[in-house]
Amino acid sequence: MGANGREPAPATRLLAGSAGWLLGDVAREVTLRLEEALRGDELRWRDYGVLVILESAGPLSQQEIGRRLAVDRSTMVHVIDVLEQRGLVARGRDRADRRAYAVELTGAGRALLAEVLHPLTDAVHEQVLGRLTPGERRTLTRLLARLAGPARDA
Repeated sequence: MGANGREPAPATRLLAGSAGWLLGDVAREVTLRLEEALRGDELRWRDYGVLVILESAGPLSQQEIGRRLAVDRSTMVHVIDVLEQRGLVARGRDRADRRAYAVELTGAGRALLAEVLHPLTDAVHEQVLGRLTPGERRTLTRLLARLAGPARDA
């Protein structure tokens, strides 16, 4: 069965043994469901990513947020503009470098994350990963974090 709960089409059976293909398939499924779930709050997955990064790291430059999310500069400007218009983030002077600007999460952004977005994304992950045991999920997350982390020389 594929990540979407359907039997793979005959042409994709050949790819069913490819870890890269399967990772991409699951990622597409999570992204699709997350986009659908966030639509009710007029948000996209990148918006959620920005809010989570700011929640965990504190104020950051737009450039650093974009680097962490692998989002290009012009797209990041638009994402931050939209979130700022909604009152979820605020741009201000960087405390460490008064010449630079930093983006930070507002109280409204923190509340939206805690009350709506984290529970919503937990539900999406449950939909997609619900067939795995808690131990399997921890193992999968640990392995993915290792693959996504910086490359290390052997």
